[in-house]
Amino acid sequence: MPQMIFYKFPQKYHIGKVTLQKLPNVEDLDSFIKLANKFRNIFRNNFLNQAYIPYEESYEFFSNLNDDSSRILYAISLDGTWIGHFGARYFVDKNIVVDNAMRFSPIGGKDLFKKINLSLIDLIRKHLPEHNILIIIDKKNTSALKLQEEHNYRECSKEMYEKMSIDSSSHIMKILLNYD
Repeated sequence: MPQMIFYKFPQKYHIGKVTLQKLPNVEDLDSFIKLANKFRNIFRNNFLNQAYIPYEESYEFFSNLNDDSSRILYAISLDGTWIGHFGARYFVDKNIVVDNAMRFSPIGGKDLFKKINLSLIDLIRKHLPEHNILIIIDKKNTSALKLQEEHNYRECSKEMYEKMSIDSSSHIMKILLNYD
């Protein structure tokens, strides 16, 4: 993996009135982590790792994101209220996974996360044009599936599922090729 793959991505940007700030460089990080941990555990069945995550592990994860060059994660706020997070991570062979979408609040409207998803795809296309974009979604997570349905993703091969140790009976893995 190229070192610091997401270095050109903005530290902070806006989609309308919504602010996205690169984690962990946010004001009141502790309040953000408490919300993120709470909602991650409520919806843990949507994650590859479905185990309960204690607050201390979440704190360590979010606090150390600056040291993890394989991912970028944005805290999302509207009028000073944390409403979620969304990001991307590098995943072998020039593949970037749109990753870690979590909504804490319905404020901002039904289509907000679609707009954020599109903005992340645009950032990947702009700054990492030679990379493919992947999604890995629990088959029961209908919200995440709907979020991606407008894109021209293609089902990944069985070999790719095996290479990435993804269980195809419970998860869908699709790819948006760099030339789509």
